[in-house]
Amino acid sequence: MVALAGFLLLSLLLTWPLILHGTTHVPGDGIDDPALAWNLWWVKFAAVDRQLNLFDCRWMFYPIGINLAFYTLTVLNGLLSVPLQTAASVIVANNALILASFVLSGYGAFLLARTVLRRPQADFWPAFGAGIVYAFASSKLFYAALGQANIASSQWIPFCALYLVRLGRAVTLRQALREGALAGLFLALQLWAEMTFASFLFILVGLFSIRWLITALISPRRAGLTPRLLGLAAMAVVVALAALPLLAAMLPDLQAEGDFFSRGGGFADLFSADLAGFAQPTQLHPLLGAAARAAPFPHDKGQHLYPGFSVLALALLGAWAGRGRGDGRFWTLAALAFFLLALGPTLRIAGQDTGIPGPFACWRGCPSSTATATPAASVSC
Repeated sequence: MVALAGFLLLSLLLTWPLILHGTTHVPGDGIDDPALAWNLWWVKFAAVDRQLNLFDCRWMFYPIGINLAFYTLTVLNGLLSVPLQTAASVIVANNALILASFVLSGYGAFLLARTVLRRPQADFWPAFGAGIVYAFASSKLFYAALGQANIASSQWIPFCALYLVRLGRAVTLRQALREGALAGLFLALQLWAEMTFASFLFILVGLFSIRWLITALISPRRAGLTPRLLGLAAMAVVVALAALPLLAAMLPDLQAEGDFFSRGGGFADLFSADLAGFAQPTQLHPLLGAAARAAPFPHDKGQHLYPGFSVLALALLGAWAGRGRGDGRFWTLAALAFFLLALGPTLRIAGQDTGIPGPFACWRGCPSSTATATPAASVSC
């Protein structure tokens, strides 16, 4: 409860003065925030007020209508907003969900860090610090300020990672099935909140699977591979069942237009991180924002993923301290993998495309490549 209260207080402080205008304004620059607020209204209107198909909107492009399955509908946020919309308004619901995303992000990362550190009673402050770093990263605050509540909705990622860690430590089949199912539940929640993050979570699941397989090959008696595989199967069942309505809504367009998931790279070039952006604050920094606005490369679409020099130093120190332990090596390699993915199809340095291909270029030919068309979002994993 102390951690939750702390993250709530920090959320109110670091989004100030949002709380003072919570009934009249939403964060944003007037580009994406109106559409994302409309999402909340539409989900309530379609699902509750009219009992309609959420994805079949006849009010747009009338009389043809439009299939919203491939649109950033943020269905989960819409469903969670229904009580607040009913009691107050769309604006109040939108702002409450944004604040909740910060609180839950911090708390999820806090629980994950305590589990990884393996000393729950002694590691409150390090874990709380990890929660602060994740929940209030400059990239998350940046997207929230732009009104992109879908990209700011990264709160389910640490919970999924938490139960993957617990799955790896399960000693009985019952434990493995439970942890796998819960990991699947949070992956499904992330899928319905923002598909981009769910796609990157599949990569994280793959990294865990590779680790478990290597461990089993090295020490088969102690690895417990079978419970883990069954836990992964339970996770897959939960995710598949949760994704069925979305996939069913996509099917008509896929049948009519073909598999356009595997064509093109979406906005991968635009939404890739610039390597120089890891060392330069965003344009919204209260003191150094002017320098970012004068940078010789784009800085308005997540090209800046500045974590802060103190966080970078702590990350490097942690990687060095954990180099001799399996958990430390795994998280270092996972962080490196998502860092490289964030750089996009080709490496850019201060706006100059070097032409050097990155791991994301290999991802473009995969069926889900357009669902992960925001490489910079991979750092949230």
